[in-house]
Amino acid sequence: KETNIIIYLFNFKKPVKIDILQSEVWGYHSNLDTHTVETHIYRFRKKISKSFNDNNFIISTQDGYKIF
Repeated sequence: KETNIIIYLFNFKKPVKIDILQSEVWGYHSNLDTHTVETHIYRFRKKISKSFNDNNFIISTQDGYKIF
């Protein structure tokens, strides 16, 4: 999923809302509240920070997530 998140965010070029990532990356269509995306982003950020010392690879904005 991490690779799919990177590819989707990179290709989208602007912030992507959580529900769009759920739909496009996970194929998850629901109005239920889930933290799947947030959890994956959190864990992925930790890996990137640890390996590359980059705390700003994926940023959060009011409009969603974006690769910086």
